[in-house]
Amino acid sequence: MIAKLAGLALDARWSLPAHTDPQTRASAARWIAANALAAGGMRSCLDGTPPTAPRVFALHAAGLTCVLAALAVVPSLVDATSLPRRWWLALRALGIPALEGAPAWALDHGASVLTCGPGSWDLSVDHDALGYRVRVESHERMLVA
Repeated sequence: MIAKLAGLALDARWSLPAHTDPQTRASAARWIAANALAAGGMRSCLDGTPPTAPRVFALHAAGLTCVLAALAVVPSLVDATSLPRRWWLALRALGIPALEGAPAWALDHGASVLTCGPGSWDLSVDHDALGYRVRVESHERMLVA
């Protein structure tokens, strides 16, 4: 498995130019995360419907593989400043692109943001016998006119 992850990290670094638009970087994060999970024989599934427009997602995860599961189903840029340092170092070693600049800038350029801080949508990750289940829930409320 280590060799597969090392190969994935090398592929990620060579395939993604440094100054790519945020939306492409978020898609790359999804690809890398899904392949990292697959290398370990794990899978993730989505429970709920994510928004069609970019959002800031508040992540509720117990560990690093839960972060990968969330990224694998909802392409996003990771706010590295909000994650535990050991998680971010592992994600960085895999080649997962991070948020560069303010979340508003990424949102304006079509990319969602994943943070361990507050967000307008929640991503809760649970583990069961079949793999990881990523639940998507909105904090946004519709106003009745």
